[in-house]
Amino acid sequence: MPISPPESWERPRKTLIIASMPRSGSNLLCSKISSTGVLGNPGEYFRHWDTPEVTTVARCLLAASEGKSENGVVAFKLFPEHFDRLQKDIRLTEWFPDPVWVHLERRDLLGQAISLAKAMQDGVWTSGENAVKDAEYTAERIEAALAKIIAGNGRWSAYFARSGIEPLHIFYEDIHDDFDSVCQRVGGLLGLGAPVPATAKVDMQRQRNAQSDDWRRRFLAEAGDRNSFPAVVKPMGNRARKKSGWTFWRR
Repeated sequence: MPISPPESWERPRKTLIIASMPRSGSNLLCSKISSTGVLGNPGEYFRHWDTPEVTTVARCLLAASEGKSENGVVAFKLFPEHFDRLQKDIRLTEWFPDPVWVHLERRDLLGQAISLAKAMQDGVWTSGENAVKDAEYTAERIEAALAKIIAGNGRWSAYFARSGIEPLHIFYEDIHDDFDSVCQRVGGLLGLGAPVPATAKVDMQRQRNAQSDDWRRRFLAEAGDRNSFPAVVKPMGNRARKKSGWTFWRR
């Protein structure tokens, strides 16, 4: 039985949800959105695998509090894994009715997969973090990351299609090239009367480096047969993941 909001719950006036997959630029987008001061303070409030003892209700309260800008807009981001857990406990639209959805993707899917394969090993999810260990190249890890990303993007697209939702589609590359336009489009969907203020400088650097470029060259040399058209990109099985030490985040 889904848990309904308590009588003391104040439903947000406006809600912005960023639907994405890891390594899509969601941290950068959330930081830039927060810097406007009027589009909410989106964060990963529903990240349950690090602190499974925190209930979904508590996370809703946290999102409504920490994710709110002074004008009453509440914002947060969701990965498919977040939604999987969330829907077991609550009905999303009971707590956050009629949200505005942004679907964030990355045009360079191979670059995203390489970035995910690296971060899952070295633990560097944002610029400025120190690696916990060296990341090692294998084509199998990149294939698994690519499969995960493609499956997640497909789940979001299917969710929007069957729910009659028309999200605002944004690509990671556009955040760098024309974020002012992105802000105005989001502000318009939220019904904000005035133009969204210019964003403050966000100190977050691109994480692509020489290692990323080397991994791309190696992967294309190993897996880039243009005469081969696989029926589906398959993630590793459990046995292969355990053998390689490669696992995705805990659910």
